[in-house]
Amino acid sequence: MYAFVRSNVRRRGATLVEAVIAVGVLAVAIPLVFASLAESGNSGLSSEAETRSTWIVPVCMDEVRASREGRSLYFPATTVGEAFPPAGEVWALGFSPEGSPVGKLSQALYQKGAKEVDGGSIRYIALMSAITSAAGPGSTSMKQLRITIEYPASAPLEKRKKIDFHTRIP
Repeated sequence: MYAFVRSNVRRRGATLVEAVIAVGVLAVAIPLVFASLAESGNSGLSSEAETRSTWIVPVCMDEVRASREGRSLYFPATTVGEAFPPAGEVWALGFSPEGSPVGKLSQALYQKGAKEVDGGSIRYIALMSAITSAAGPGSTSMKQLRITIEYPASAPLEKRKKIDFHTRIP
């Protein structure tokens, strides 16, 4: 008589091949997940800056107009048709995370970045400049005004992201 012995031994645990495959999948998936999280954070910063620019740009335009009338809070008086800022200077304002003006930045502070100005926290820097464009005979000369929103304000100049706005003013 032959007796068939049936083995009911069940495997427990994972084989080495299964473990290697699982580690390989994780090695590919985890960096992709972290990269997408980092990119979503950058997208959030960019969209927030674009939203705040709707408050920042009008404030900058008002400061340019006020400087032409000699009543600017932050900048020296300019005349119609005069380009600004003078060579070696910057016209830069720091803005709070909510988009309110906090104060003027010096050239050095603008270059290296700042977390606060005049005791107020800043997240955005608005850089303003204008050049006079040539006018034809009998026409009013116009300034090409450029307002650049830079963020984060605490980063050095070369590492900030920028959004440019351009317009013309007499």
